[in-house]
Amino acid sequence: MMTIPWTSTKSPDAATVVQVSRLELSRRRDVPGFLIAAMRIRRATLRAPGAVGVSLRAAPFSRTFWTLSSWVGRDDISAFVTSDAHIAVMNTYRGRMATSHFHTWTETEPTQRRPTWGEAHDRFGTTVGADN
Repeated sequence: MMTIPWTSTKSPDAATVVQVSRLELSRRRDVPGFLIAAMRIRRATLRAPGAVGVSLRAAPFSRTFWTLSSWVGRDDISAFVTSDAHIAVMNTYRGRMATSHFHTWTETEPTQRRPTWGEAHDRFGTTVGADN
């Protein structure tokens, strides 16, 4: 498994919304292109208004990817999901996904720390790898 470490865009001074996703491709031959697309989406996330930070995990041999991101609010997530960069990837890979699952929660207290993959595992209910 490979992990692109947490990268912060800002230190939140209020509650944040955290989202974890698990994305599994149907075919191994789509993995290289999806990995490139995931890295583009990661860069777009870091430039998105309301983004606090993001990390990415990939298990290429099992065709599975995870994202962990933190946002100022749910509206910021919605705006990003409907952005041109995100929609282009969704349109390309929608029919190539075996499954996709998402879990979102609110960190009710302002925190200077990032969410961890361990928390994502606990809240998501599936293995996302060892905590880093």
